[in-house]
Amino acid sequence: MKTKKNKSMQPGVCALLSVSMLFGAGASVAHASQDEAPALKVARRLAAAPTVAVAVAPVAMPAPFVAASPPPFQMRKVVASASSMGLSADAGERLRAYLDENVRKALELSAEAREAQANWKAAEYDIDQAKGQRWPQVQVGVSSPSATFGGSGANNSGTRSASGNLAITTPVYDWGRLSATIDSRTETSKAAYQAAQQVRQKIAYDTVSALLEQRRHQAALEASQGYVKRMEELVDMLSQIVQSDRGRASELTQARARRLQAVTGRDAIVAKLREVQVNLVKLVGEEVQWPADLAWEIRPVALQDALIAGAEHPAMQQARAEAKAAGLYAESVKAGRLPQLNWVVGKSTQEDSAGNKQPWSTGLSLQWNAFQGGSGRASERAAFERAAAGEEKAEASARDLAYRLRTSAEQRDAAASRAGEYTELIQETDRVRKIFYEQWYHLGKRTLLDVLTAESDHYNNQSAQVTTRFDAEAADLRMRADSAMLLDWLRGAKVL
Repeated sequence: MKTKKNKSMQPGVCALLSVSMLFGAGASVAHASQDEAPALKVARRLAAAPTVAVAVAPVAMPAPFVAASPPPFQMRKVVASASSMGLSADAGERLRAYLDENVRKALELSAEAREAQANWKAAEYDIDQAKGQRWPQVQVGVSSPSATFGGSGANNSGTRSASGNLAITTPVYDWGRLSATIDSRTETSKAAYQAAQQVRQKIAYDTVSALLEQRRHQAALEASQGYVKRMEELVDMLSQIVQSDRGRASELTQARARRLQAVTGRDAIVAKLREVQVNLVKLVGEEVQWPADLAWEIRPVALQDALIAGAEHPAMQQARAEAKAAGLYAESVKAGRLPQLNWVVGKSTQEDSAGNKQPWSTGLSLQWNAFQGGSGRASERAAFERAAAGEEKAEASARDLAYRLRTSAEQRDAAASRAGEYTELIQETDRVRKIFYEQWYHLGKRTLLDVLTAESDHYNNQSAQVTTRFDAEAADLRMRADSAMLLDWLRGAKVL
């Protein structure tokens, strides 16, 4: 009997609804009718998206794909939930250490990280340059012998020897101009440091996210390989049957078509896995092979902890530092428009016309740009406006960050909840496909199309479970990155 799929239902629901047709087929049918209620209950829960997010612990990863094929009717199941067995502290520590090792390699290789570090060091030297202006500024000059011409002969004497001059200028009072400049550059250096931290956080997130995608595709490949093996078993069995019963050649054609579909799907997963591996080589600098005995087990981060940590995110600190630096620069510009008082000491070795050497000279010098056409005032106002813009940027960044964290938390909890639902559905569809096979092969109560549909639905549910499970892990990873907790967690710091 051909069963039409309802597109509004989740994959596998049509196979579950067919359980109600098992009445009257002996002991196997009676057994299937007992499973109808829980199967339909699970299907209904999956058909409607959850409206309330429920925090569910991350699901333990299955072991990487092993080439050994599963026995008939024992198709490899995807481990669905870690809530029943808990998270292993040792496994979590091993995973953290493995991720940290790859992140360290990525940071050492990254040119972006070195560029950000160089920009921060340049900002530190700018502070020293401003501090140096507080000290006496010494200027030394040398003049060669000179001659004068163009006048009367008596005046064309010139100088007969070289001369030197020395000028020392010391700031006495500048209305706080130098202090404001130093403080402004200090804040600029802090902003550059926080920018470098953001680059490091981004590299860490990109690396760990690529590793997560690698593990996602490995888990999907494991389920796909099991489906391919099962289709190959059916094709081999039907090939032997057709040799003695040519009337069942159409069933063999159907099985071969499903096998080709399964192989195509597996090849698509392999292609995606290769793309992720190429990306990892670019990030880490070498090929990364996931350890066979390492499971992805990470305890979820609490939303409240992420919000608290997000308040000190490098992006927030950078925005605040830039706003403060702009305000201090405005103060420096304002003070620079006022009269500047300096102490000047001078000395020249040039002799006068009588052959006498010049004495030392000292005194106070007052300099004031009395009129600049309004350019000084405009520069001051521009600096204050940049400071106001920086404060608005910091406030907007805080709102956006809180929204991203809450959104990621909702997505993580919803995906983890649906992964648990898919776990129950996988168990039911596994029993349904076995029953359908028994009724087709031994009792003749089912067609091969029913068997193939049940197998396909079971595999689709496995794939959906892998997708939702790793979607939850990806959302949790985004929360750690957005709250700037990722690097500290990788280093083993107590961030929660």
